[in-house]
Amino acid sequence: MSEQNAISLKGIFSSNGARIVLMLVALYLVSGILEPNYFQPSHLMSVLVLCCFLGIICIGQTLIILTGGADLSVAYSVTFSACVFAQTTKQTGSGVIGFAAALAAGLVMGVFKGFGVAYLRITPMVMTLATNSILMSSTFLYTQGVLKGESTELVTALAKESFLGIRYCVILWVILGMGTIFLLRKTSFGRKIYAVGCSTRVTDLSGIHTQGVLMGVYIIASVMMAIAGVLLIGYLGYPNYTMGDSYQLISIAAVVIGGTSILGGHGSYLGTMGGVVIIYLIQSILIILNIAEAGKEIVNGAIILIILLAYGRGKKQSA
Repeated sequence: MSEQNAISLKGIFSSNGARIVLMLVALYLVSGILEPNYFQPSHLMSVLVLCCFLGIICIGQTLIILTGGADLSVAYSVTFSACVFAQTTKQTGSGVIGFAAALAAGLVMGVFKGFGVAYLRITPMVMTLATNSILMSSTFLYTQGVLKGESTELVTALAKESFLGIRYCVILWVILGMGTIFLLRKTSFGRKIYAVGCSTRVTDLSGIHTQGVLMGVYIIASVMMAIAGVLLIGYLGYPNYTMGDSYQLISIAAVVIGGTSILGGHGSYLGTMGGVVIIYLIQSILIILNIAEAGKEIVNGAIILIILLAYGRGKKQSA
C-alpha cells in the first residue's frame, strides 16, 4: 500500500500543474520572507497588474508556440500599436477611434506575419524577427521621431482603477485567459492548433486547412499584442519607443515555464498564466536583493537557457 502511495505521490509531483503550483508557492514564500510587506494583498495585486500585460501578450505567444513557432516581433508589435492608439486618439479626439485603429494595426500585422509563415513558408522566427525590424522603422516613420498623444480617462481607469479591490486590467486578463482556455480545449480550431504543432504534414494529409489555422493564430496573437499596448499606455500614461522591449523574450520564457513544449503540439494557456506569475515573482525577489538592471538581464537570460534545456529537448506530444 505504501508503494502505491509513493507511486501516486510521484505522479502528482511530476505533473506540470503541480510543478507550477509548487514553484509559485515557493517563490511567494521566499519573497515574503525576504520582505514581509510582500505578503500584503496590495503587493500581490501590484504583481498581478504587471502580470496582466505580459499575460495578454502571452495569449498570442502560447498559440504560436503550440503551432511550433515563436513570435520575435513582440517588442514593436506592442509599441507600434500603442503609438497608433495614442496619435490617432490625439488627432481625432476619440479614444474609441484610437482603440479601433490600434486593433486594425494588430489585424494588419497578424495578416502580414501569418501570410509569410503560412503561405510563403518562411520560418516563424525569421518572419517575425523581420517583421519586428519593419515595425521598428514604421514606428519612427509614423511618429516622425516625436511621440504624441497620451492615455484617455477610460483606458487609464481600465489600467489603474479597481472593482472590489481587483484591478480592471487583471479582470480583463482573466476573461481573455478563460476565453483562450475554452478556445484550446473546447473548439475544433483549438484542436487544429495542437494538430499543426504536432505535425504540419500529417495535418495537411488529414484535410485540415493548415494555412488557415496559422493565419488565425497570428492574427489573434497580434490583436492581443495591440490590446496589451493600449493597456500599457493607460498604465504608463504615454507611449515610448521601448515600452515593448522587455516583453520580447520573457513572453517566450513564460510560455515554456508554463509547460508548453517549445517544439509545439503540447501545452495549455492555464500553465502559461502560472508561468507569467512565476516570472514576476522572480523579478520581485531580484528587486528585494537590489540586483542591478544588468544583473536582472543576466538572470532573465539564465532562466530562458535553463527552461529551454529543461523542456526544449522533450519529444513532441499530442494534446
